[in-house]
Amino acid sequence: MSGSGERAPLRVEGLSLLTSRDILLDRLSFAVEPGEVLALSGGAGAGKTLLLRALAGLAPKGVTVLGDIRIQGRRILVTQDGALDPLRPLGAQFTDLLAHQSGLDERTALRRAAEALERFQVPAAARRLALHPHELGEAMRWRAALALAMAAQPALLLADAPAAALDPTQRVRLLNDLAAWTREAGTALLLAGRPQPDPVHSGLADRRLILAQGRLEAPEEEPTPAPSPVEPAPSGPPILSVRDLRVAFPLGRSWRGEERWLTVVDGLSIALAEGETLALLGETGSGKSVLARAILRLVPPVGGQVSWLGTDLAAAPPEAMRRARRDLQILFPDPLAAFDPLMTIGAQLAETLESLRPTRSAADQAAWLAEALEEVGLPSAVLDLYPGSLRPAEAARAGLARALLPEPRLLVCDEPAAMLDGAERGDFLALLRAIRRRRRLALLYATQDAAEGLGVARRALVLLLGRIVEAADSAVLAAGARHPYSRALIAAARLARPALHGDPPSPLRPPTGCALRLRCPLAHDGCAQVPPSLDTVAPGHRVACHVAHDDAQDGAQVGGRAP
Repeated sequence: MSGSGERAPLRVEGLSLLTSRDILLDRLSFAVEPGEVLALSGGAGAGKTLLLRALAGLAPKGVTVLGDIRIQGRRILVTQDGALDPLRPLGAQFTDLLAHQSGLDERTALRRAAEALERFQVPAAARRLALHPHELGEAMRWRAALALAMAAQPALLLADAPAAALDPTQRVRLLNDLAAWTREAGTALLLAGRPQPDPVHSGLADRRLILAQGRLEAPEEEPTPAPSPVEPAPSGPPILSVRDLRVAFPLGRSWRGEERWLTVVDGLSIALAEGETLALLGETGSGKSVLARAILRLVPPVGGQVSWLGTDLAAAPPEAMRRARRDLQILFPDPLAAFDPLMTIGAQLAETLESLRPTRSAADQAAWLAEALEEVGLPSAVLDLYPGSLRPAEAARAGLARALLPEPRLLVCDEPAAMLDGAERGDFLALLRAIRRRRRLALLYATQDAAEGLGVARRALVLLLGRIVEAADSAVLAAGARHPYSRALIAAARLARPALHGDPPSPLRPPTGCALRLRCPLAHDGCAQVPPSLDTVAPGHRVACHVAHDDAQDGAQVGGRAP
């Protein structure tokens, strides 16, 4: 499936992995050349981790390895968790590895360690070597793990879905830095991960292979996705109105006796009409998930108003809130965790129906449950199953069926496809869009994936530290986002390198002025003075950015766009 010379750090011919009952991998043949980045994608359970472990000489017990694996030079495997020794500081881990692999003395090893950390934009790299892994943030820990691997100067680096749990902007930047370093060093990089936008098109990888049902497949050319049908702007009054909503959590008192609060949603106002769709976009900590829950009063607000059909939910008594819950339903990121593991799916769906629509007979209820499962593409036999026996795609559809049972008018989605990948993710989102249109549901969709959010919703809000930094129709944002943060989110969704640097600011210690200024390449001294106001820059398009108002054209380079 690829040309492979004798210099290839990795050359695989006819590799098969078998147990006494199953063929796990079937006759794989490929090679990775010096300085080449080969992306290996495949859905959950495709065998990516198994393949990388076999290439590292760590095939599981009971698995027979057949075929030929030829490796020229040193190989290093970086596992999915990026595991570092939790009991030892980074410096000790670097010196041990480099002394063992390259025979370096402690002083030379520490110097190379600091240089490796600096390559991954770790500030004060030399001082970080005294820290233990638990003293680092998740993004910093991943930079340290990859720096440790590259400092050993391997001929072959096997990376199993590195940094998969990071926000897209951080993960894509880290992967681009890793790819650039391996190309410069002449290291062959086999980068495994779940299905995603084409990494070759974005420049992240040189080639791509797909692992499916134990076999390698050359990727087909991805068709240009058809544009989503443009929905007409809603004409009726809003059914949901959120005004100056604030959500904060107490942190106790400071040493001076002052009460401290962590503000997560800071004075947000939104409106949603009948049948309208709205996406909430942002990184972890942006406030999108808390906002979605606060609207349904699953998280108590400390200020503002949430009005549903004229009723203030923030102050509604229990009976009024129960009536409102018939209209307001939510989908969670992990549908399995939202089900009781000790009850069957049928029992839990029946409980929901009895609680919110209790007027049906037993026969009507059974028919209603079967129809709900049929609508989401599940057989009625699922009613007799326990949640633990469902695959992630089945659990997501069962959660959708439960949310639809009370015949809601608003569906709040908090990363509802987070546990899915590849075709299953696309199928679920297509189902969700079809049901929304058929039932004319209003939809509030919170996600880190800008491409997904803009494809689902007609309108979008971009959130940063609990505030709106850009608001516009999805088509306008996709074609011409003004805010550097919005552009970075959109670039990361395409696997293009975002122009933002550093890590997201802590909500415990937000920067003065603009919350993005410490990461923004366009920031100037004025950005530190006052937070930018959310101003209209075009009809229906609002932006909170000092630079966007003054110099939108210069900002067009931000977020991976060509100059």
